[in-house]
Amino acid sequence: MSPTPKKSLASSALRHWYWALAIFLACVVWLGLALALRPLEDSSSPYGFNTGLENKAIDLLFQLRDVRRPDLRTRGTNEPITIIEIDERAIKASNVRPQSWRRDWYARLIERANAGGAVVVGLDKYLSEEGGATAETKAYDQELAQVIADAGNVVIASKLPVGGFEAITPLPLFSNAAYAVGFVDASLDSDSSVRSMPLFYSRPGSDTQYSFATRLAEAYANAYRGEGEAPQFLTAVDAERVRLGQRILPLRTDRNLQLDFRGRTPAFRRISAADILFSKNAQIPDDLFRDRIVLIGVNVIDEDRFPTPFYESSTLARLLDRKVPTAPVFTPGVELHANMAATMLFGQAPVRPRYRWQIIALMLPLALVALAVFRLRALWGMLTVVLIAVITLAVSSWAFNGHGLILPLASAWLGMGVLTPLGLGLRYARERMLHDETEADRAQVMDILSRCVSEEVADELWQRRDQIMSGERRIVSIIFTDIRSFTTLSENAPSDQVVIWLNDYFSRMHAIITRHGGHINKFIGDGLMIVFGAPESRGDEEEARHAVACGLEMLVAVERMNVEWQGTGRPIIKIGVGITTGEATCGVVGAERRLEYTIIGDTVNLSARLESTTKEYGVPLLASESTARLLDDTYEKRALGEVKVKGKNTSTKIFAVTLKNAEVESVTPVAVGHR
Repeated sequence: MSPTPKKSLASSALRHWYWALAIFLACVVWLGLALALRPLEDSSSPYGFNTGLENKAIDLLFQLRDVRRPDLRTRGTNEPITIIEIDERAIKASNVRPQSWRRDWYARLIERANAGGAVVVGLDKYLSEEGGATAETKAYDQELAQVIADAGNVVIASKLPVGGFEAITPLPLFSNAAYAVGFVDASLDSDSSVRSMPLFYSRPGSDTQYSFATRLAEAYANAYRGEGEAPQFLTAVDAERVRLGQRILPLRTDRNLQLDFRGRTPAFRRISAADILFSKNAQIPDDLFRDRIVLIGVNVIDEDRFPTPFYESSTLARLLDRKVPTAPVFTPGVELHANMAATMLFGQAPVRPRYRWQIIALMLPLALVALAVFRLRALWGMLTVVLIAVITLAVSSWAFNGHGLILPLASAWLGMGVLTPLGLGLRYARERMLHDETEADRAQVMDILSRCVSEEVADELWQRRDQIMSGERRIVSIIFTDIRSFTTLSENAPSDQVVIWLNDYFSRMHAIITRHGGHINKFIGDGLMIVFGAPESRGDEEEARHAVACGLEMLVAVERMNVEWQGTGRPIIKIGVGITTGEATCGVVGAERRLEYTIIGDTVNLSARLESTTKEYGVPLLASESTARLLDDTYEKRALGEVKVKGKNTSTKIFAVTLKNAEVESVTPVAVGHR
């Protein structure tokens, strides 16, 4: 019954195409991000092409942890690490720029740290050249070397031969006296920030070198090893992990250690070198150096100060905590080493899941975003995407704070930012196409229905167009009419004249039909098929009563028309009317470019059979038993017998029907538009 025009097939194809393309689009975005996250051989891109974005996400996670866990802000000051900094106050007190500081001053700082009970002392100062050419400066060098040797726990600094620079190594005078030598090179990300540090450096044909912080951590761990335990040195577990004592440290793909920053600088206990060297009244707490790692370094040289995750506060962190400082702050190199030693000894080095788990973690939020964008209304979809982004941040923050896991937050957000507009664009294109097709369907269906009912009713019927387009079973009353002997009447008349008087006849009949609330479903030559009760119904009895009243009024109208036509050359005509009521299938049928609302079923066939039977019984109007049963006392019903419709085994009783008072006009018609 349901028509299958090309546009309906196109709509169906469009729906399948839309979901296929939606799934394809989501998969392309996910696959693109998964490839972008794949680690590269380049050591500066341990998280693939998205390393820069992921680094910014790490900064945000550190700052959110600082805001959500303010108790952790004192973690560094509670750990056994102290920094003796050569700051502005020390420079002013000495009246000497830090590059020219006397070596005996460093010796005094080391002595004071060890006198206070330091476990290990780290001197973040290159000792690759003599302090000067004078006998006095040479004496200072000898003094410092002697103090280092006597202490037996001093780690001094070197520099690796990387980045186009030559290696910087301490003079044998100092290296032979020191406990260990470690490189102080910082690992800069693409934005010149420090988020990780190398633990060791090796190249073919040379011995492995260890970082300054590694040597400090080894010295501290060995100071507290149990009796009989082997010395604790950094050893490789596999390509992704190293061991220091009982602690397993995860490495990034570039073999660096992701630092567990303690917070904004200053994050550790510290004291100005001026208080030790140039102040007689300085109060130095007894526990400032006892059983601690003590680092000595400069905090005034721009070349040795670096941006870290706490360099510049994020907008979100400032919204959550108004006390968060807004001014950018650099972290001195000596504090980077303190953070690295603390991470190795006491912290939980942040680590990313394996690559396959990262792309799986990326899939879930993108799948939820795709569902929101492609299934929900645009506004709700956007709100859901924002909610998913917030939840993704919350989950990433929870994993980072509680388990030290770095989930691909930035890549997930990037995927949301790419998939959302692309998805909404695809959805808009689809909805626009469907809207255009719907409007075309509406225009076509409204054109069909407007021939049957008023525009107001047609608009209501459009709202349930699926039933109409696919077909529905309804109780209808059908009228068939035909002009008797039309062929004989018209064969001797000019065809243009036949068309004129036939149009006059149809116009008068149409007016009567409309007044009674029916509609002409088909013009069958000189005959009419008239429907009551579809596509809208006032009730079976009401439709049957108006169908009979309409048929009787048509007979009266034909008599009046014959009177008017006398003397005009037009023929005298007679019509037969057959009416029946019953169930029929109603809906829109047709071909690709030709649709119409039609009625199909035995009720139609019986009505046509009754119209032709009027000739046999010599009456102008016949109604079936089903119609006569629905009429009230206003009508006079006379049984005439039974007829059998072709193809049916059962017979149907038929009745001649007239109005008792013979006033057809007394039947109240229903004007079109008021159904």
